[in-house]
Amino acid sequence: MPADPDHHEPGPLLLGMGRRILLALLVLAAVAGAAALVLEYTGNAPEEVAELLGEGSEKTLRDPMRPARGGARVLVFALDGVGDDELRAALRSGRMPRTSALLGRETGARAGMYEHAYAAPGVLSILPSTTYAAWTSLFTGEPAGRTGVPGNEWFVREEMRFYAPAPVSVTQHEHALEVYTDQLMGRVVRVPTLYERADVRSYVSLHALHRGADLLTVPEPRSYSRIVREAAAGLADPDERPGQEAYEELDGAAAESLVRSIRRRGIADLQVVYFPGVDLYTHVAADPLADQLRYLGEVVDGAVGELLEAYRDAGAMDSTYVLFVADHGHTPVLRDDRHALEAEGADEPPEVLRRAGFRVRPFDIELRAEQQDYQAVVAYQGAFAYVYLADRSTCPRPRDRCDWTRPPRQEQDVLPAVRAFAAASATGQGVSALRGALDLVLARPHWGTPGNALPFGVWDGRRLAPVGEYLAAHPRPELLDLERRLAGLGTGPFGHRAGDVLLLARTGAEVPIEQRFYFSVAQTSWHGSPSDQDSRIPLLLAHPRQTGAALRARVAGAVGAQPSQLSITPLILRLLGRPAGS
Repeated sequence: MPADPDHHEPGPLLLGMGRRILLALLVLAAVAGAAALVLEYTGNAPEEVAELLGEGSEKTLRDPMRPARGGARVLVFALDGVGDDELRAALRSGRMPRTSALLGRETGARAGMYEHAYAAPGVLSILPSTTYAAWTSLFTGEPAGRTGVPGNEWFVREEMRFYAPAPVSVTQHEHALEVYTDQLMGRVVRVPTLYERADVRSYVSLHALHRGADLLTVPEPRSYSRIVREAAAGLADPDERPGQEAYEELDGAAAESLVRSIRRRGIADLQVVYFPGVDLYTHVAADPLADQLRYLGEVVDGAVGELLEAYRDAGAMDSTYVLFVADHGHTPVLRDDRHALEAEGADEPPEVLRRAGFRVRPFDIELRAEQQDYQAVVAYQGAFAYVYLADRSTCPRPRDRCDWTRPPRQEQDVLPAVRAFAAASATGQGVSALRGALDLVLARPHWGTPGNALPFGVWDGRRLAPVGEYLAAHPRPELLDLERRLAGLGTGPFGHRAGDVLLLARTGAEVPIEQRFYFSVAQTSWHGSPSDQDSRIPLLLAHPRQTGAALRARVAGAVGAQPSQLSITPLILRLLGRPAGS
């Protein structure tokens, strides 16, 4: 493994950042309609790309659309990957003057008070604090164990199907395209969305979860020549990485497209504006947190100002609540092979399972018939990895297909994997490169049933201890609200989708960067953990005609004094005058 964090071999990096982050850019560019360029550089011509090419910048989701009610409206700015501290720092530094003009003067820093806004302190994301799980919970108000979306990628054992709307361990991107062409997230989310519950005229800009909205807007096709060319250059040359300008086009063009839709169709009762570029940029930026602050000032603030101006021009600003939210923060990490726990290779986590006697599912979305004899599946979420295990008595020989509707056996299947990962991290046994890489190894003391998964316990070297009991004996205050948040992930009707063994990498801003690990290809920052840096998210509510104190009272009246990510949908419903149980 290279000791120099800046050293890399062309092949791994091409399969790494070039095949993951830049692939995400290509997918989003395809969403925008620049499909011809995508086809040119990827050599793929799926039906989904052709469909996107024909749709342009708008996709009508309801026909006819619901009439706008007027009255109280909500405008949501969804900032991917922006932690609470980073947004506050950008505002205080003067980098976001257009946003600050909406909020007014800060009147109580600790209390989160502004003249015309309130920033709730201590708002925590769900676990894992990673994109698809967190946004799904934010826009439904339910934890991952109920939504059916536990991460960026996951395995559904009763279907024997691997889902990867934001691929981390796999390189294929079919599901990322299906998010927009085939309502993938609408099909997999098992609870009502904000748009279904609100039942008002709703527009969504670029966000993957839009089931129940009236209109989906994406950037104009012509806006994406530059971003696709720069992304393709990175795929062709491993030493090339697109600069901020490529990601700026992603977020800026989305805002411009939305403004055109507003002028053509009017103001919706509920508008969600998604900024994915800030997260994609932070993953690869040289100085992630400092560069994110600059990005917020140079890119996001301008787009926010443009949209606020469109509302003013339409005479809607004085009746609009403006809400800034996010899915997670970011923790800087070292971009090298030592700290990136990847999927392929003899020194990576899946090798632990192979050495323990498991046949591991290949890292592809779709498998050939002869590849269906796997006994273990691994899905990556940045700070976490999910390990799904079969009852190996149903498939002892190669080419035997396991019965994945049956739970794994505790002594013969689960505990061998638990012990193997614990030993690899403690001493390097089996896979020496994993020594010191894992913080916690968790599994279910008893599996339960699909639809009634039981909570994870922590392996303490002897047994799987209940999380609360383990933390009482081994205090970990930096793992924020770990017991409750793990219960939200691992219990409930779809809690089993978080796997049978749960691996938490050693990470967090309180750990020296040389000791931080993450389940992904090599990048400069990651997230997903229970730590402060990953978990604290903004919940900033503004209204040009209301005081900060009044807005704080509205938040408290709707969701209580200490809101979480799960409070945001109920808050929006209350602001719209819709019942929380709708």
